Amino acid sequence: MNLPASLFSNDFLWLANILFLALFIRAAKHAQWRKLLNNGIRFNALIGLILGISLFWQLNAGIRPGFNFHLLGATLFVLMFGWRIALVILTLVMLGTWTYSDLNPVSLGLNGLVMLAIPIIFSEWLLRISQRYLPKNLFMFVLLNGFFCAGIAIAVMMAATSLLLLWLTQYTWAEIQYHYFIPAPILMFAESFATGAMITGFVVAQPEAVENFSDKDYLEGK
Repeated sequence: MNLPASLFSNDFLWLANILFLALFIRAAKHAQWRKLLNNGIRFNALIGLILGISLFWQLNAGIRPGFNFHLLGATLFVLMFGWRIALVILTLVMLGTWTYSDLNPVSLGLNGLVMLAIPIIFSEWLLRISQRYLPKNLFMFVLLNGFFCAGIAIAVMMAATSLLLLWLTQYTWAEIQYHYFIPAPILMFAESFATGAMITGFVVAQPEAVENFSDKDYLEGK
């Protein structure tokens, strides 16, 4: 994660910027901002989660360019606020991190596509599939859409990143395996545990704060 601009050509970086900007504009335009602002509990949860995830994005580990690791929060934000608001808010968090870290902003689009769009869209896809075809109950929501989805989303994101590094940079497959795949299970479990714990706390204590959770659908009659 945190793919630096120095690893890629300017043409590829600007193409990624255009694609991500188009996705960002679409998400911002169609997001249900009024519904969020009218729900005080959900809005307060958003502010608290922004502060928390911003801290985690600052605390990243890595020893070589392109091999940095930190919690994303993509699946949690999708469950809490929907994929459009998740994409917009986490993009702003990423922009703040880039500004604070003095990184080259030309790589924002590429990192947005890899670190945000991929896990967010995957989480939204799995949520819709589970809601349509699987029984609706609390444990299914917390375990599948929270815990397991967060870990799988990280795995999908890391797979896409590995292909990019292998295809467009000088890194070899052996280097990618050593620097990326060895710590991958730790990152996947950390993301899964944090997402599962947070979404469990919200659906139990303040279910009104969770956009994609309904007492009527998941609890009544179960």
